[in-house]
Amino acid sequence: MNFEALRASTMPGLLAERARTRPERVAFRAKELGIWRETTWRELAARVAALACGLAREYRIAAGETVAIIGNPCPEWTIADLATQALGAITYGIYPTSAPGEVRHLLQHGGASLIVAEDQEHLDKALEVLDQCPSVRAVLVVDTRALFMYRHPRVRPLAEVERRGGEALAAEPDKLERFARALSPDSPATIIYTSGTTGHPKGAVYRHGPHLAACANIIEHYPILSGREHRAVAMLPLCHAMGRNLAITMPLIAEIVPHYPESVDTFAAALYEIQPTFIFTVPRYLQKFAAHLLVGLDQSSWIKRAAYRAAMTVGRRALDRRWTRRAGRAVSLAAALARAVVFRWLLEKVGFARVELVISSGAPLPSAVAALWQAWGVNLCEAYGQTETGGALVSGQRGPYPPPGDVGVVAPNMAVELDGDGEILVTAAEFFGGYWRDPDATRALYRQGKLATGDVGEWTGARALKLVDRKKDILITAGGKNVSPSHVENRLRASPYISEAAVFGEGRKYLVALLEADGETLAEWARERGVVHTGYASLVAHPEVVGLIETEVKRANDELTRVEQVKAFRLLPRELDPELEGEPVTPTRKVKRRVMAQRYGTLVESMYAGDEERRIAAEVATGLSLQTED
Repeated sequence: MNFEALRASTMPGLLAERARTRPERVAFRAKELGIWRETTWRELAARVAALACGLAREYRIAAGETVAIIGNPCPEWTIADLATQALGAITYGIYPTSAPGEVRHLLQHGGASLIVAEDQEHLDKALEVLDQCPSVRAVLVVDTRALFMYRHPRVRPLAEVERRGGEALAAEPDKLERFARALSPDSPATIIYTSGTTGHPKGAVYRHGPHLAACANIIEHYPILSGREHRAVAMLPLCHAMGRNLAITMPLIAEIVPHYPESVDTFAAALYEIQPTFIFTVPRYLQKFAAHLLVGLDQSSWIKRAAYRAAMTVGRRALDRRWTRRAGRAVSLAAALARAVVFRWLLEKVGFARVELVISSGAPLPSAVAALWQAWGVNLCEAYGQTETGGALVSGQRGPYPPPGDVGVVAPNMAVELDGDGEILVTAAEFFGGYWRDPDATRALYRQGKLATGDVGEWTGARALKLVDRKKDILITAGGKNVSPSHVENRLRASPYISEAAVFGEGRKYLVALLEADGETLAEWARERGVVHTGYASLVAHPEVVGLIETEVKRANDELTRVEQVKAFRLLPRELDPELEGEPVTPTRKVKRRVMAQRYGTLVESMYAGDEERRIAAEVATGLSLQTED
């Protein structure tokens, strides 16, 4: 990649260049009324230019102003984003699962002049807090099928603004190029808000040139992405750094064609239909897809189950040989046969049959989940980055089929070192442009010019980076042992029946966990066994379900040292909902451990009541371990 050229570029400028040099190539595909429709670079540039003209003409959007976008991935999200940036204004996304209180905070903190809302659901959230956000001049709605219900003076269809802009554009067909020439590569382009696990989200400012160069380090680190055109599905929110990279930034610098599902509820169907060749996702989806396939296998015919078990024997052997670089011709042929005969039909169900590279990032990936996908023949690599690195990876595993347990070697244009406490410090040419309206937090992030990630890591023998935990999340037991709660939580979440886990034990004799069951896979398990229930609450209270989760916890404990083992657990009485105010989970479903402890403190304390007797009972229930504390 030509990093210097990218540092001197802007996103609207690259869009204009693509429309000029490859006008009829496909920019993206979107499903509309059941049909996948193509949009070329020429057509995309024309729509962006028209909307930019409309925003300038109708609302006087100018350089330095901000526009908030709320909704799921759709073409209009990208068009509104690039049109706003063409005017020198700044975009920022609001997670579609955000509760109204968080929507209000982000509108006020970001200072939005306009809101672009995907549909009625997101419009309702905006209208609920609109009176408390005086800077907002209008709400522009993408899906207007329900707009007849509203007579609000500040609500208007986005298409109408685009149409008005298109009328003005007819007299100036080169308007996008003129807009782009007026932009500076160092100007802010967008704001990515952090997940906010320990407080209000902070807004990380991405500048045009640095963000493009930062994102290019992903392409450079994985050369397979630059070799030819790749199909991808826009399955992550575009206000997420990874979602934005995949659907908006990477297509401007590589031959990656995003596909937008018809709705957020149909992205699994889109994966099946598109069979992407590149997937950039988070561990939660990989875990849920794998759990769905495993539960489906449990309910299949005995012939399919037998074929799967035989294929897994071959897959595990081949994977072990790949990890140890001992794969011979016979093993490789057997693995290829297992994939062709068994695993391929399995992977086709979730759209992974033709994928050449899967990158998992955003959270730690349980090793068992990674190993399972690789045994099925999927080239899955785990990568590590932060919102504050401007869209770049800090490190990433290099395939094919890297052994789980680390996050790979340092990525291009990055320098990494560990301080005395093991905290990961990063130096790079491209970082984010600081936190929006928070210079104190920006200054506190750096240590002698190095970005202090807050993550604790260690180097493997192969000079790969291994994540230990968040520095502030390391807990110390009553016995003085340091424990990484996220390491334990990852083991628990490897179960297809456990959706989320929060581990506690600071200053205590042993660890306990609050668990959210995976309602979907657990309901399928219950139906198969005739377990009667009326909903999630009655399901998780059923003795057979508690016994199942107890077995899953024991399985996780078998992979942990004694000091890391969970001696007691409680199932949450209801599923976590990020759209509820004060919920102990972020819109990206990261658990707020402190809020969880406050909300469910009684449950946590119940696991320590009479703890000496309870500890003995827990040891018997989970099985004795011969591992020693280390």
